[in-house]
Amino acid sequence: MKENLYTLLEPLGLYRLRRGSLVDAELQAYLVALGWLEQMLEELRAQAFVQTAYGEGLLRHEKLVGLQERPGLDTDSRRRLVAYRLSTSPYDFDLEGMGRSVMAAGMEASITENFPDESLTIVSKRLLDDFADLDAVKASVETMLPAHLKAEYDIGVMTWNMFDKAGPTWDEWDGEDFTWSHFDLDGHNIFTGGGADA
Repeated sequence: MKENLYTLLEPLGLYRLRRGSLVDAELQAYLVALGWLEQMLEELRAQAFVQTAYGEGLLRHEKLVGLQERPGLDTDSRRRLVAYRLSTSPYDFDLEGMGRSVMAAGMEASITENFPDESLTIVSKRLLDDFADLDAVKASVETMLPAHLKAEYDIGVMTWNMFDKAGPTWDEWDGEDFTWSHFDLDGHNIFTGGGADA
C-alpha cells in the first residue's frame, strides 16, 4: 500500500515526497490508519461468507440457520453444515432435496421412498458430528421433511450379543478411538473389519 500511495501522489507535483520529510511522516501516519482499516475490511469480508468464516463469525452463521454450537466439530465440517442448511428450501421434497435436508440436519444417509406406505426409510451412514445427540438430529430431520410422510430410521444393528460374540479385549476396544454415537450407528462393523464405510 505504501508504494501505491507514493505512486499516486508523485505525478500531482503537489508534494515533496522525500524520505524523512514532514510530508513523508504524514503519509506514514495515514498508512498506519489505512493498514488497520484494510485489515478490518479483510476480516469483514472473510466473516461475511460461510466458506471463509471462523470463530465468532461462523457461530453467527450457525445461529442464523438454527444450528446449535458443536464444539467437537472441526471448522470445515461446521461450514459444510451451514452450507447444507442454506441450500435447502421448503420446495426440496424430491429425493435429492430430501437428501440435502437430512445432510443439513447433520446426518449422512441414504433415503428410500416407500410409495404404498407413504413413508421414507432413512438409512444412516454416519453423523457429521460424532458428539451430536442422535435424537436431536432426528428431530431436526423431521422439521425439514414433508409433513405427510412418516420417516423410519435404520441406524445400525449392533446389539450387546453381537458385541459379546465379537469378544474384543479392552485394548482393542480402547484402540478403536470412536464415540458412543459412532458405536450406535456402526458398531456392527467396528470389530468385524468393515469400518464406517463398509
